[in-house]
Amino acid sequence: MSARNFFRCVVAVAGCLWAPAAEAALKVAALHPLLSDLARRVGGDQVTVLEVVKAGTDVHHFSPSTHDLQEMGSASLVLASGKNLENYLGKLRDNLTGGQLILEVGASIPSLEMSEAAALMEAAEAGAAGHVHGGVDPHWWNSVENMQRAARTVASAFSKADPANASVYDANASDYNKKLADLKKWARQEVAKIPAADRKLATAHLSLGYFAKEFGFRLIPVQGLNPEVPATSKDVAAAVDTIRKSKVRAVFPERGVNPKHLAKISEETGVVFGGELVADGNGTGALSTFTGAFENNIKTIVKALAPSAP
Repeated sequence: MSARNFFRCVVAVAGCLWAPAAEAALKVAALHPLLSDLARRVGGDQVTVLEVVKAGTDVHHFSPSTHDLQEMGSASLVLASGKNLENYLGKLRDNLTGGQLILEVGASIPSLEMSEAAALMEAAEAGAAGHVHGGVDPHWWNSVENMQRAARTVASAFSKADPANASVYDANASDYNKKLADLKKWARQEVAKIPAADRKLATAHLSLGYFAKEFGFRLIPVQGLNPEVPATSKDVAAAVDTIRKSKVRAVFPERGVNPKHLAKISEETGVVFGGELVADGNGTGALSTFTGAFENNIKTIVKALAPSAP
């Protein structure tokens, strides 16, 4: 090879190595960490995801800053959880002037009314009943079936925004949903290790209604739907009474919720203080994904409630 041809080859290779990465076809902003995870699963390399609500953030108290609004201004689509979780959506629509579509992913998922969630409670006197005033339970993401529905909804929205890659989004959603089907099969096998009479979840607030409905658990939330509503001494006493009568095996703290009331209940009743559950989608690291958080919750619950091996 001549020196000139060699030089041309070197330049060509260098050009390939230093060429900027191809820009993703679609840019979306996510207002919930689990929606960021879902957008990546469905979008793959075709989508750039802006994590407006970062992993570990308290989703119940987030409010977009001026910087967040500027960041969302470069997106074509904004994914919101919906079901009244983001009470700032009206204001957000007024401030986004780029014609971005705000998709409330939860709107396509059947709602669990608070009256239905309360019906999943072990007993009305558990203390939380006084804090359940109606409306919709916003924690739809604590269900495998709901996440499968969400994947199809997101794939459809991505396809409309970027028709050229519709087949990619549909295939990614289909692959992810197959993985979720396997995950649910595994979860049912794990839950089966817990006697039906022991499938009771004593937690701080009413955040696992969709999970309980899907996997056959009863709920004993000390603080009702809102973890910011402090449990009174009467609430705690009622929960202690219910836990004793129902022979609950463990109480479970939730990430981001002060565990002091549950710790007191554990001390008074002698039941196990179980591992931490990720109920609000506010996990970090491996727990910031739906599969990571869900697997953690199943393993934690089964470890605490299943009979110990002889």
